[in-house]
Amino acid sequence: MTYSRAARTDVNYPCCPVFTTNITKNEPYAIIVRNNMYLQFSVDILKGRAGMATPNKNLKAVFEYLGLTNLAVAKALNIDPSLISRYLSGHRQFKVASPQMDAIADYILTSSKRAQDVEWLKERFKEAGLPTDMATVRSFKQNLILWLATDGDVLRRSIGSAPAVGITKSVKPQSQTVWSETHGDAKHGYLELLLALEPLLTAQKQGATIDVFLSSDRIRTIINGDISSLLQDTMTKRDLHIRMIVCVSGDTQALSGILDAYIAPLVSGHVQLLVVHGLTQTVTNQLHMILSDGNAVLVTETIGSDATPVSVFLTDPDFIAGMRQSFEATVRFAQPILSIYDDNYSRNILEILYMEFCTPGALDVVKDSINPMYMPEAAYDRFLKTRGHSEQEYAWRSAEFVRFKSGMDSNLEQGVEFREVLSLKRLNDIARRGFCRMAGLYFMERGYIELDAEGCAAILKGYIEYLEKVPNFKLLILNDISDLQQNSCWHLKQERSLCINNWRAKDPVMIYSDQTMLLREFGLRFDALWAQGAGGVGSRANVMSILRDVTERLEHIN
Repeated sequence: MTYSRAARTDVNYPCCPVFTTNITKNEPYAIIVRNNMYLQFSVDILKGRAGMATPNKNLKAVFEYLGLTNLAVAKALNIDPSLISRYLSGHRQFKVASPQMDAIADYILTSSKRAQDVEWLKERFKEAGLPTDMATVRSFKQNLILWLATDGDVLRRSIGSAPAVGITKSVKPQSQTVWSETHGDAKHGYLELLLALEPLLTAQKQGATIDVFLSSDRIRTIINGDISSLLQDTMTKRDLHIRMIVCVSGDTQALSGILDAYIAPLVSGHVQLLVVHGLTQTVTNQLHMILSDGNAVLVTETIGSDATPVSVFLTDPDFIAGMRQSFEATVRFAQPILSIYDDNYSRNILEILYMEFCTPGALDVVKDSINPMYMPEAAYDRFLKTRGHSEQEYAWRSAEFVRFKSGMDSNLEQGVEFREVLSLKRLNDIARRGFCRMAGLYFMERGYIELDAEGCAAILKGYIEYLEKVPNFKLLILNDISDLQQNSCWHLKQERSLCINNWRAKDPVMIYSDQTMLLREFGLRFDALWAQGAGGVGSRANVMSILRDVTERLEHIN
């Protein structure tokens, strides 16, 4: 575009100081941009093609390869088809932090059902200089987002040559710098946070503790699937422990989301959850993460919008020391949602178990083992005599079992409902191996015991006897139970308490809670499990048939 020849005129717009325009005769005009907000606009005008854009070749390529249409994707994700069109055409930048990026990436991954689809994507990653040795879905998704995003290359260069998958270097504290120079500016969105956080977590010492503070139970970052997956993967690999303080608002649904996302590490004892009641109205919600090696992360979210979070990585030792001091002060008046007991609290554990089985109130049990409470007294006496106890030791252990057994029977006689879920996979494992490993319940033995085939068969016969004689005792056997229940059992005393026995560690532990919000969460989980027995699979006849079959197999073991 040119203008007619005329005397040179310098035009300044004081009302709009971002532009200075120089118009000369028969020369293209020039625009000097002083504000980045107008950068793209000025470039378009200078090129004489305002409104034109560079198509997103990668997004277009994957759409064509997988046979995806704008309409189908938009309908599945509940977004406007025109938005996808603008992303494809480049009229709208498809950035890492774009609100729809996460959902579109998930949709593409879900649509890549064939092995050749995955290989095709890996080839594209390789061409783009991205790593192809991805060990997790999370790392694969990170690559996909970086490949699709128009700012993916810039982001990779700002953090490193490749996503931080498997990187173990740590960021060393810098004495007078609050913001980490290694990490640069604030990180926008979940992916940038993941890329910067993963190497810090993998560099933590084995068994280290990480402190997390949530200013609200409505914080989205902590329950984001990729973030929670990263934290839990690292907890497993590095045996990390997290102390998490949550400011609760009374919104049980919000806290339920946190419980649901972290239920497995809560049960295993890797996450200690504490709550502070009462929510102060703030402009933003914040997550503070204090790592064990002198690093910290601050994540800030808007309230009531889907704007991506912003994260800042901190290294200043004085600042982080202050954060840690404030955290410890908060711990002192925060309320643990769970209490953890080990073998040193045997009396406490005994009384908790007695309350569950022997006091009024319905009891729901999920057990990745079999329950010695249904062992006949004669079989229990035989077991005790094999342990080599002194006469005094034998006497109190025998008396405790009788106390428990009579209390449970009295409860059932009064019509209290007992429901229990067992794993068919575990029952078959017991029949195959000829023994069952379980926590000793303290009146049997401290620590773990391995009950022999005869003892296991006695418990199964006890189950059958109760099913035949006690209509309010109900048993369901499922093909398998989720990871939540593996190597553990939990008892839910209706509207009163939750007790979880976990035997994944060297010594068994009991996790106890009387918090209403947690009882409600586990109540919903139990009801969902119990509903799987609808339609006849959970009938008493079927259950007893399975128990008799496993018993017979145990009795044939020498």
